[in-house]
Amino acid sequence: MKTLKTTLIDFSINHYRLATLIMVLFTVSMSLFFPWIQVDTDPENMIPKNDPQRVFHNLSKKEFTLSETVVVGVVNEHDPDGVFNPETLRHVYELTQFAKTLRWPDESKPGNVSGVIEVDMVGPSLVDHMHQGGPGEIKFEWLMSRPPETREAARAIRDKAYSNPMLKGRMFSEDGKVICIYLPLTDKHLSYRINEELKKKIDSLGGKETYHIAGVPVAEVAIGVEMFSQMGIGTPMAMAVIFALLVLFFRKWRLVILPMIIAMFSVLSTMGLMIALGFQVHILSSMIPIFLMCIGTVSAIHILSEFFDVYTDEKGRKETIRAVMDELYVPILYTSLTTAAGFASLVFAPIPPAQIFGAFLSTGVMIAWLYTVIFVPAYIMMIPKDKLINFGMSAMQKEKEGLLTKVLRATGRLTFNHPKGLLGVFVILLGVAIWGTTQIHVNDNYAKRFVDTHPIRKADIALNRHLEGTYTAYLILQAPKADSFTPDMIERFSSGLMKYAESIQTEFNNAPALARGSFGMHRNRPVTSNPERISWTP
Repeated sequence: MKTLKTTLIDFSINHYRLATLIMVLFTVSMSLFFPWIQVDTDPENMIPKNDPQRVFHNLSKKEFTLSETVVVGVVNEHDPDGVFNPETLRHVYELTQFAKTLRWPDESKPGNVSGVIEVDMVGPSLVDHMHQGGPGEIKFEWLMSRPPETREAARAIRDKAYSNPMLKGRMFSEDGKVICIYLPLTDKHLSYRINEELKKKIDSLGGKETYHIAGVPVAEVAIGVEMFSQMGIGTPMAMAVIFALLVLFFRKWRLVILPMIIAMFSVLSTMGLMIALGFQVHILSSMIPIFLMCIGTVSAIHILSEFFDVYTDEKGRKETIRAVMDELYVPILYTSLTTAAGFASLVFAPIPPAQIFGAFLSTGVMIAWLYTVIFVPAYIMMIPKDKLINFGMSAMQKEKEGLLTKVLRATGRLTFNHPKGLLGVFVILLGVAIWGTTQIHVNDNYAKRFVDTHPIRKADIALNRHLEGTYTAYLILQAPKADSFTPDMIERFSSGLMKYAESIQTEFNNAPALARGSFGMHRNRPVTSNPERISWTP
């Protein structure tokens, strides 16, 4: 009775054209689902929808009408009056008026519009200035009803702004070098589109000032967009590096293209299957191709290496590949199963995108294994025998010993002659690694996921140099009963809250610049966008 191993190997060798056709048809059929791909770039979906923190976060946003906000910082460090000069204030006014127009029909809710929430915008031309008019009279007027035409008028706006402590450190910096415009959004997913529109407008303004666009929604969406972009670059690069190394080792491009085909077909089949089953491609899922591009070539490379070692013209292709597959079938099966099991363990993680990532990456590993078992022998059988002349270890031994061979021989002698010394080195490295794990510092600063030259990182550095942050953390207090707080309890609670706020400010002021977060908070006290329930016992 034939075993599965014998059946697969015999089918691949004896019916190699049919085996190849089956693999191609399955891959093509899965690839046809790519037009229906749904991309999810929202990091918030890393948390299950029924998670208590996420439920409370969404409930609080709805109850208090909270919105995600994009911050546009205008910086002028060259003018003696900073941003309070006629040209810069005119640009700020013009940019504010333009931002009001960033609204479009809401496709999900016909009849509604989405984009910037004009009524909640904050900017110099959108906030009130209160001052005493006459005896017993308080006058309200716009801080900047229109752009000033003279420096005196610009300085007058500065004086009025400085008289309002609510605006210091938020809408403008105390040194007068920065003015911020706050743009609340109906949906944070529009932040990338709004960011692009703002940059176009900024390019048309000119002037000596610099502009920075910041805020959590900008960073979140940018991370998702650029992750997909980088995966599109990284996967072909990994493929090119692997191909170049294989050409260097085996010298026959007809053979070394084989692992590339298997890896590419595995990626297309796996991603197509995920899309066909209705799963969205999240930031984590976007990394499946680059993982499979590396993992999918491993088994084929093992087979090629063994085939290279034992092939001779006398044995021929059929006899050699049958012997190689008979010997390596079980090892590559076990390595594929253990790799798949490791990734499949992510299914038990309480993170939905990680579950999808683990499930389909493990599936992709087994697809790559099956493609390897079926297609590698079939491909070798399709190579004309005359193309394998001077192929194999026996042929290479006739050539002069190469640099790589010399290095490997030297490494082998070192390992054989000094085993105890090498073990000692490995123990020391293990100790250093264990110590290193205790130094891990969790950083939830979105801006630091970008390089220093990225616009988001530059905005983070520039605005935090002048302001106290570009994002707001909300503290929501809930009482068990409407009358459960007595005046004395409220007084003691307010006092304790002020002391806690002062301790945070002290830590922030004493922290090194690199330890401060992008939103003006010390990262040892992580603050997220999720409002938290405060438990307090009087």
